[in-house]
Amino acid sequence: MNLVAESLSLTTIVGGWALFVLVLIWALKTAPWHKVENDKSAQHVLLGMAVVVFFVWQFGASLEDGITFHFLLMTLMTMMFGPQFAIVAMLLALVGVVLQSDLGWLSLGVNAILMGVLPIAVTWSMYKLGAKFLEANFFVYLFYNGFLSAAVGVVLSLSLGAVLLSVNEVYSFEVLKQSFIVYIPLMATPEGFVNGMLLGAFVLLKPHWVATFHDKTYINGK
Repeated sequence: MNLVAESLSLTTIVGGWALFVLVLIWALKTAPWHKVENDKSAQHVLLGMAVVVFFVWQFGASLEDGITFHFLLMTLMTMMFGPQFAIVAMLLALVGVVLQSDLGWLSLGVNAILMGVLPIAVTWSMYKLGAKFLEANFFVYLFYNGFLSAAVGVVLSLSLGAVLLSVNEVYSFEVLKQSFIVYIPLMATPEGFVNGMLLGAFVLLKPHWVATFHDKTYINGK
């Protein structure tokens, strides 16, 4: 979902920027910078994932004026780095997308909310709820935090995007229902699969890259 600035109202643009600036200030103030300050390896992993997301966001099925389907990968980013660093890395990727496309800088705020902040918030909220109410084991971690939260996040993100396209009169509800809304549920499975698969691969091969995974919690004695 890449909304083009020219198709958005002033209210949507200002509202998107205002909300995103508040979220970004929170992320920058509360991020555990000590974890990456003197750790070149951690910095490289964070920047590397931002580059990966940038390239993934270049590909997708696109129609006009912001109707775009592509993987978000925000669940993977959140589980690897936590919400604050996920927001920072997402912003780096989105700046690259804006530079490479004709979205316009004015729409960066609302696109950051749709493609980053919302799915990150969904993932982190579900992670916290799962830690409180679900059994802590590897399969719950992978399928609930990796697959399900990614699926829910992308559905909510695309649904909000459809609402904004309709409210801004980019497309009528009838057109959106036929060419966009009907496909939203179909994105849940591939988004969940890709995030879950990559999260599982990192947990098995590079567990020290995944900040939310701990052997003692999810594997030892299970």
